[in-house]
Amino acid sequence: MTPPVNLVLINPKKNSEVDEDNRRLIARVAPVCLAYNLHLWLVDFGIKETPLDFAREIAPSTSIGKGGENLIKLCEKGKVKISNLQLPQNIGLKIICTNRPEGASEKALDDIIEISREKTISFIFGTNKRTNKVLKKIRDESYAQLDITKKRIELSLDSEIGAVCHSFFNSRKA
Repeated sequence: MTPPVNLVLINPKKNSEVDEDNRRLIARVAPVCLAYNLHLWLVDFGIKETPLDFAREIAPSTSIGKGGENLIKLCEKGKVKISNLQLPQNIGLKIICTNRPEGASEKALDDIIEISREKTISFIFGTNKRTNKVLKKIRDESYAQLDITKKRIELSLDSEIGAVCHSFFNSRKA
């Protein structure tokens, strides 16, 4: 059996609460996770509820992802985890998705696909705009850094998530 793949979304803002932009981002990511059978980790959003309670709370306030139904469905499948920064050890090999990969940490998508056949991996998003000691440590400890454009072009967070997931799963099938 192929190990699971995690999509880790670190709150891209310095605040640690779910504001309107974060709520919309989470609602847009849920269908991607359902489509590609990903586990979703929401990190540093200041969420105090269980994943299912959180999903039910925000669902009525969004028209995205079938009015929040996709997030609820993902939670009901047990595929949503909520965490604060430090990332848990059981998250798998960390792949930082960035348009600014650093040195030897940069890996090609094919390398990541190969390792994913044997080990759990986590695509980590939302670290580009923030800098602090914990995020620096996560980057330093990561297995790889991936620039999905291969051209160091900055994409919006939504576009980057879509590009990574689509490229990874289409290439992994081959």
